Amino acid sequence: MFLILDFSQSLKLAIVDKNILIQKELNTKKNISEILIYEVERFLKKSEVNIKKLKSICIVTGPGSFTGIRSALTFAKSLKLALKLRLFGISKFEIINSKIKINNDNKTRRIFLYFRDNQFFSQDFEGNKAKNEARLINIDNEKLKLNNKITYIYDNILLESSLKNEFLNKKDNFYLVDYNFKEIKELFVNNMIDNSDPKPLYISNYY
Repeated sequence: MFLILDFSQSLKLAIVDKNILIQKELNTKKNISEILIYEVERFLKKSEVNIKKLKSICIVTGPGSFTGIRSALTFAKSLKLALKLRLFGISKFEIINSKIKINNDNKTRRIFLYFRDNQFFSQDFEGNKAKNEARLINIDNEKLKLNNKITYIYDNILLESSLKNEFLNKKDNFYLVDYNFKEIKELFVNNMIDNSDPKPLYISNYY
């Protein structure tokens, strides 16, 4: 049984076990560290899950709120020690990248994750390996040039409205992809990603 915490933007909690998926999202302006324990306990109780039945805990390491991710990690590490759980971490980029099955896998994959307005987090991958540091970009300010050697992957259709027609005419290079919590569990069950010492995904130009 997996407990998944995604505090990168809002507070998202999920319990995944076999074919069971129970999830909750909480938008709050309160200090996350102050309500974290209460909200997790409340979520488990409402889901009728005994905390002692948990086997693993997974943290979505970003990109997003550094404070939220750090709070989730601190809590998860305490839970790991207390209950002897396995602790994993995975970024949203890694989750999205793992979902794409492309005939020509030699292409660079450029992933855009929506933040707000016309701002997107971006990172390049080759296979399962990141090619560069993640960064926050404003599509309006970027001089994006279409490159046929790059596969463009994005999680929000708003990217399309920000791009020029030359991009939209190349649909074969573009993939709209999102994920759910059950897929995160499958990545670890199948040993596709093993990040047993999770750290927040730091983005230098994100404030």
